[in-house]
Amino acid sequence: MSPNSRLPNSARASDLARMAICLSLILITATITFIVFRGLLKDASDSGLERRKEVAADDVQRVRIPGIGVVDYQRLFEVVSEPGESMDAFALRIGPRLRAYSDETGYEACGVLATDGEHFGVVIGTNRAHIACANFEAFLPEGMAPTGQTIHSHGNDRASRANKNDKALMGQHLATQGGAGKAIVTVAGQALDAFSGTDFHSGPGYLAIPRGVIHHAGSASSVRIVLPISD
Repeated sequence: MSPNSRLPNSARASDLARMAICLSLILITATITFIVFRGLLKDASDSGLERRKEVAADDVQRVRIPGIGVVDYQRLFEVVSEPGESMDAFALRIGPRLRAYSDETGYEACGVLATDGEHFGVVIGTNRAHIACANFEAFLPEGMAPTGQTIHSHGNDRASRANKNDKALMGQHLATQGGAGKAIVTVAGQALDAFSGTDFHSGPGYLAIPRGVIHHAGSASSVRIVLPISD
């Protein structure tokens, strides 16, 4: 066979070699891309998981109340009044949101009413307790100062099993029963449409009731219906 007759076979072998090299490079590139992409997906997933963990961890925080102890605090919502809206009208507008939360959970909700001189605002939170809700002047809309008024809702009108927050807010250490190491304590229900004695001692403010909002200025004789209750 002459040298010229071997050229086509050599050319084919060279082409096949180049194709094999190209395929190998493509495979290597695809493998590297897959590894990098998988790493990026994992990082994104881990980052999202961490963010979800942070959100969950921040959802309920533990706060110390002087003379009482440590209780849960959960921020529920923040709202600011409409232009020209009075404090009464503002309380009437947000009252149903507090009452809805208490109806759903059995926990009290509350907040300190604040103002910037033009608008009213409030950060509503809860101690996840059936019997009380501690107000914190540190939790206010940005740029606002407390008005000296509060708004809250009572938990429910049925007896409930006391949780750790209820026990802390009772201001006393409850004895365990039967040596079991855990106290089984029930707390009485509350009137949903009337201020308690503790409310009067806590300063003036509003109570979100099932059919409106009421207000007191520091005593039982000062109670007024902000929204007339009709049949």
